[in-house]
Amino acid sequence: MSADPAQPPLEIAARRVGTRHHALVRHLTRATVALVTFSMSGLLVLSLIYPRQSAAPPWALIPVGLALMASVATAAAALLAQIACWIGPLARGRLSVGEAGVQATGLRSRFIPRDDIAAAWVLREPSGAIVELRRRNGDVFSATTATMEEATAVLDAAGVDPARRALRMPLGGAAANLGVGLAASLPASCVSSMIGGGIAMAFNPPSAAVGFLVIVLFTAFVLGAVGLLAPPVVAVGSDGLSVGEGRRAWFVTFDEIAAVESRRGDITLLLRDGRLRRISTLGTSEARREALHARITAGVEAARAPLDLSSRLGALDRNGRSAEEWREALRRLAAARDGYRQTGLTRDEVEAALEDPRSSPDRRIGAAYALAAMDPGAASTRVRVVAETVAHEPVRIALERAAAGELDEEVADAAEEGRGKG
Repeated sequence: MSADPAQPPLEIAARRVGTRHHALVRHLTRATVALVTFSMSGLLVLSLIYPRQSAAPPWALIPVGLALMASVATAAAALLAQIACWIGPLARGRLSVGEAGVQATGLRSRFIPRDDIAAAWVLREPSGAIVELRRRNGDVFSATTATMEEATAVLDAAGVDPARRALRMPLGGAAANLGVGLAASLPASCVSSMIGGGIAMAFNPPSAAVGFLVIVLFTAFVLGAVGLLAPPVVAVGSDGLSVGEGRRAWFVTFDEIAAVESRRGDITLLLRDGRLRRISTLGTSEARREALHARITAGVEAARAPLDLSSRLGALDRNGRSAEEWREALRRLAAARDGYRQTGLTRDEVEAALEDPRSSPDRRIGAAYALAAMDPGAASTRVRVVAETVAHEPVRIALERAAAGELDEEVADAAEEGRGKG
């Protein structure tokens, strides 16, 4: 089913429809940290100005007390919001889906523009399926449909189906981050207390200063552990998949993958060179893990499909040329406004090379630049649509720059990196 602006919107009844407000949880958590930091900083300043606690005027303690009370309120609100996210939506509703976005009615009406949808996927469940739309602010809109076909039709009608939008799925979530934070809290408290005690013995600073230092160190250690051991974020596009794990990331093309195995706790990729890549799915539901496994498997199978490669398309490749030589060659290709007569390439063939996920990154970038030389406006729109399906960020950025008429060494290097990245 193709999304067509001329068609009427797709109307579907949903057993449960609503939004998990992850952005609200994030904002409330940050507000709590900021208020606690302000309170401790205020106590530190007061201890330096008034070494004797009884000497501090009452009015000076009012802002600190208010900040502490506000931090308790925001922490409680963050916890309640997180519990609501875990429970998920409960209200019945209807979906009206078109190329512009998704209109949902239930306890309240809401409209989600297509441009606000960062990623979309379908989760299978025993009595139907769940459509999840992750918005750019981190919130997740979900709707439970009666069948998988209805859920797939929602993505298709909204223009965010797998063929037109890369899947970017965070695994784990707040529960996993909470587990990491709790596990790190004991060693963090021991280390921060030892450092604070050592400084107190060596320099005899005010007790409030030592307490502030201990809290800062404890917070830094816990946040560092959460950042280092954070659940991965997986992006599956038409070219392959990239995985961000804490402070490191890796990317593989579908051509490099020999087999994909899903099991409790991870998804394992067996590469053709014998290496293994594991994607941790601890803290992720089985339905979400299976949806990710199905998307990766579909990409691998599509990459194995026979491709009628024409030697004429090689004119779009970099072929070891410098960025300047490559740029000039592509300009010569684009010089024939009615087609690519020098190589026998038609404009449709070059556009097909751009859109084909099995084309090499440098071929797609070359096609984007050649199309931009012929018709900058049309090329920009077409490349933007193609870039939304690309998982490897350097190649995605290079495509957008090539469509803007930029093809320097940085863009050329991104093409080579995308070809050889493993």
